[in-house]
Amino acid sequence: MKILSLSLLTLIALSNFAMAAPDATIQADNQAINTACSADAQTAGCGSEVVGKGLLICLHKYKKANASFKFSDSCKAAMKQRHADKSAGK
Repeated sequence: MKILSLSLLTLIALSNFAMAAPDATIQADNQAINTACSADAQTAGCGSEVVGKGLLICLHKYKKANASFKFSDSCKAAMKQRHADKSAGK
């Protein structure tokens, strides 16, 4: 019985650790987007927004309404990295 309990606790601990890694990666990606897209956000009038609190929605709405607006290369790269990391975590 003790071996079963110990094994179960070990599995729970390992699953919690495995679940925390993608969250940390996504949080780092979010911070990278906040930094890389700051100039784009100012242009789009989204300067007070952050990822997870409306920044990406705001930027995409602005882009849809203003066909001439282009994301900066650094902003595109940061969003692409977050998308890749999020897809890999599924």
